[in-house]
Amino acid sequence: MGSELARLLEGEARVEKDKVLAEARARAEELLAAARKDAEELAAATRRRLENERAQAKTRAASAASLKAAAMLLEAKDKAIQAVFDRAAAELKRMSEDPARRRDLLNTLLAEAAKEMENAVRVAPNHTGALTALGMVQTRLGHATEAIRAFRRVIDLTPNAPEAHLNLGIALADHMDLEGALAEFSEAVRLRP
Repeated sequence: MGSELARLLEGEARVEKDKVLAEARARAEELLAAARKDAEELAAATRRRLENERAQAKTRAASAASLKAAAMLLEAKDKAIQAVFDRAAAELKRMSEDPARRRDLLNTLLAEAAKEMENAVRVAPNHTGALTALGMVQTRLGHATEAIRAFRRVIDLTPNAPEAHLNLGIALADHMDLEGALAEFSEAVRLRP
């Protein structure tokens, strides 16, 4: 009976030990599976972070390359513009030494200005500033009839503006209409004594 009891206890101890070992193995497998899962998640997160960092580094490198290319292009354009200005300065210096060339250049520029003012007046026919500028350019070009027409239009729009009467008086005097010029000068003085 003693040995039977011992065998029975040993059997129960073995069963209990196997049960504890089985539970320990199951728990160890659970822990191992959880650790593997955590390791995989950590590895995946690390891969994503590294890929993002690599993509950001590529973007920064591309941006830096684009900026450098843009800077090089701007530098080349700046040199080209500087060369144009240098040539223009040299040409202006030569012109300043030659009155005939200077006069030709001034007449060319005035003719271009007249065209631009005529375009402005076509777009805004009641703009007194554009009409006045057109009249002044026409006066400088010696086109008295056109200047007088522009200044009369300014007076039609702003009859109480003394400057408009003064400008018309000058254009009339240039056109040798001294009586008309005197009348306009008198009106300018009347409006601004």
